[in-house]
Amino acid sequence: MHSAPKQSEFVKTCPFGSGFYLPAEQAWRTLKVFHAYQLVLSSAFFTLFASHTGPSIFGQSNPGLFQAVSLTYFALTLFSTVFIRKPYIAYTRQVQFKIIADIIFLTFLMHASGGITSGLGVLLAVSVAAGGLLAGGQCTLVFAAMATFAVLGEQLYADLTGIFAKTAYTYGGVLSASFFTISILALVLAKRVEKSEQIAQLQSREIDELIHLNDYIIKHLQSGIIVVDHHNKVRLANDAAKTLIEHPITIGAALSDISPECWQLFTRWLRDPNQSSADIAASAHSPRTKLRFSQLHNLADNAYIIFLDDLSTIELQVQQEKLASLGRLTASIAHEIRNPLGAISHAGELLSESPSIEKEDQRLLDIIHNHTGRVNSIVKSILQLSKQEDSHIENIHLSNWFTEFDEQFKEQFGLTESPLVIKISHQINHIQFDKNHLKQIIDNLCSNALKYGQRNLSQPFIEIRCGTHKTTQRHFINITDKGAGIEESVALQIFEPFFTTSKSGTGLGLYISNQLAELNHAKLIYSVNASGGSTFTLLINKT
Repeated sequence: MHSAPKQSEFVKTCPFGSGFYLPAEQAWRTLKVFHAYQLVLSSAFFTLFASHTGPSIFGQSNPGLFQAVSLTYFALTLFSTVFIRKPYIAYTRQVQFKIIADIIFLTFLMHASGGITSGLGVLLAVSVAAGGLLAGGQCTLVFAAMATFAVLGEQLYADLTGIFAKTAYTYGGVLSASFFTISILALVLAKRVEKSEQIAQLQSREIDELIHLNDYIIKHLQSGIIVVDHHNKVRLANDAAKTLIEHPITIGAALSDISPECWQLFTRWLRDPNQSSADIAASAHSPRTKLRFSQLHNLADNAYIIFLDDLSTIELQVQQEKLASLGRLTASIAHEIRNPLGAISHAGELLSESPSIEKEDQRLLDIIHNHTGRVNSIVKSILQLSKQEDSHIENIHLSNWFTEFDEQFKEQFGLTESPLVIKISHQINHIQFDKNHLKQIIDNLCSNALKYGQRNLSQPFIEIRCGTHKTTQRHFINITDKGAGIEESVALQIFEPFFTTSKSGTGLGLYISNQLAELNHAKLIYSVNASGGSTFTLLINKT
């Protein structure tokens, strides 16, 4: 969350009493405006008097004093520009100096022009009002009192010395009263400005916090979000969308360039809004994704939002429910099937040992033995699946692990030469995975490749390639064979339990491998090679 502004970002307008705080930038900007007013006023006094084009009242009582004061006023104001541009002196000190200097200089100019009857005393009201806005608090009343003492003191001095033909105490009193009235009004106005500024600052902080919160929520949503404007440009995309879309997402780029398939489905929805959702098939580097489209009506320009959901999460929940059902079924299978199956198998073995068995009957016993073995294999696979323990993820050095696996695989099938061609990128020296689970997955995939994927080859060939996808930064392990591949209609079901096209298979090998991958936060995907054969890809999250 955004924190409240620091105290150093504000200035106290009055050094004593009930002064208030203003944002430093706003305070200095207001002071610069008043400085510009002083600069114009002082230069106007001196220029108009020196050129003899100003009003006749200027310096009518004491021209020499008027000229000296106006020149000093202008020179001092001009010199103070340095401190306004680069605040070597504190804000409060500069405000006090400017207002007090204004009161002093304007009082002398008024005295040199015939006293209070010249009308120049009205300009003191501007200085008092400016003091109220710039300083506020008790400083406003102090400035009003100083202006009152200056006006009445000048009038008293003129009366005692007899400089002017007549005095104007009444006018001086009214003017002094106006100073206090203006100071009070300026004080009230300044208080309102302060309160408005505080409200604005609070609302600004709340808006910043809401923006930050919204950004955090959008960024960490499991669903991907892409906002597209009416020019086909991507305006926003969260991290989940960048993971679910195979190509990199650049803000400001055209959606049609980022994902043609997503763009095609989006334009189809624009033509027919009733089709508000669609699916994108899984690929080697991205899961099967569901797209939902909606229009944002509260923006100035038409914009559209695309929600992307990883269907693998839903599929995982379904698979977990299937797994739970299989677990409940396992107990009854163990008691109701395995025991009589063992009795049948044992009886068949005893019967096959009898010397009186004919050759034709021996063939029947072989069939019994083969099929009881197959049923027993199915039961063992189900028991293995139901008793699956949680994964124990650890750091695996791939080069060492595959060297050991290669030797074991060759011994397992009694091969003199290994059929495995292993290529490991320098980007993927280590992965985080359960060693036993990885052994089961890779062993099952390589066994299937050896059994089904080596047609018309004198020497078996299985390529294992490990690397890191540049876009998603996910590690992958590809296992490729040179067989005929799997038909598209069959490929959609290969990860389903008990689905098999082999007469001797149980239909649980790939299903168990997929479940083990899910336990390690990985994903097992099948794809067809363009040059023939099949590729199974194990996608592993990079840590």
